[in-house]
Amino acid sequence: MKRKGILAAVLVLAMVVLAGCGSSGSGDASKIYIASANPMTGDSAQFGDMKVKAIQLAIDEVNAAGGIDGKQVELMVGDDTGNPKEAPNVAQKFAADNKILAVIGHWNSSCTLAARGIYESVQMPVITDSVNKAITDGSSPHMFRISLTDTAQAQNLAQYAYNKLGKRNAAILFTANDFGTGLKNDFTEEFTKLGGKVVASETYFEGQSKDFSPQLTKIKGQNPDVLFVAGYYVETALIAQQSKAAGLEIQMIGTEGISSEELVKLGGDAVEGIKFAAFFHPEVEFPGTKEFVEAFRAKYNKEPDNYTALAYDSAKLILEGMKQNGATREGITKYINEVKDFPGVAGPISFQNNDVTRGIIILTVKDGKIVPADVQL
Repeated sequence: MKRKGILAAVLVLAMVVLAGCGSSGSGDASKIYIASANPMTGDSAQFGDMKVKAIQLAIDEVNAAGGIDGKQVELMVGDDTGNPKEAPNVAQKFAADNKILAVIGHWNSSCTLAARGIYESVQMPVITDSVNKAITDGSSPHMFRISLTDTAQAQNLAQYAYNKLGKRNAAILFTANDFGTGLKNDFTEEFTKLGGKVVASETYFEGQSKDFSPQLTKIKGQNPDVLFVAGYYVETALIAQQSKAAGLEIQMIGTEGISSEELVKLGGDAVEGIKFAAFFHPEVEFPGTKEFVEAFRAKYNKEPDNYTALAYDSAKLILEGMKQNGATREGITKYINEVKDFPGVAGPISFQNNDVTRGIIILTVKDGKIVPADVQL
């Protein structure tokens, strides 16, 4: 009998322990939790760091005003390292924690694609700035995109190169992932449709490729008049430097994936004149833009960039959803689905089929600073 009693006690204790490790998660019940799932280490860490800073700024502002229904909001940060193999681990942790009401992320399209099914399984509202068009294909109704798709960006850049810059022969150097491949295909289709010709298309591996001389030699031999780099700021800076060293004097263009001050720090003089798509710049003002820029500078002594603004707007949307519909996953999702012309610091925000409706601006590097280009779309 004693042995049976001890066994029963052990079983009860095990059940309690397992319950404590289950979906309820950990945290203070008097607080409200949202999460960031972004690269905090690795080659894309600059974007994750700036996004977390912006989200925290939005949370601090709400908390200073009394929080949500008298509760303070707290941010939980997950590091997907920019790796689609790590992203599901972060997503699983957040999805299993009932206290987390919404997620902002992931940044890399491959990470978002790898994680979205996990979030959807628990109807977690997610706002992402990833650009791959498959992310909002209808299979993840709780995931919303606050940036334009890679298709829209590639089409706009092809039109810009052909119609505004007068370019006719394009070369493409793209990173071998969902992001780069999608951009390469969509740019090629649009540029060709307009009457241009893609004379060279070469690939590389993000975080691995350092020497681009083989690709640049092939590209130079085809005499293009514009080089579209479909990748991120680290490799773009190296490509610009090595292009210059190889005597390949060519107009370079890129997407919002290079919209970071790190591009200038890494590339130096070589990135002067590069043009790229973006959704935000401090000089392009909307209601609240000036106040956001000043608050970010004061708190972090840094200049807010493209993804900083999108992350701030994402947090503001989620927090406002809580205020309007209650601090629940369902309430937040309902608010984002129905919101019209939300006053974002990067412009008014509405969603159609889970995709944001917005335009883009063209930025360039001039005298070592990122500024709006003289010629816009």
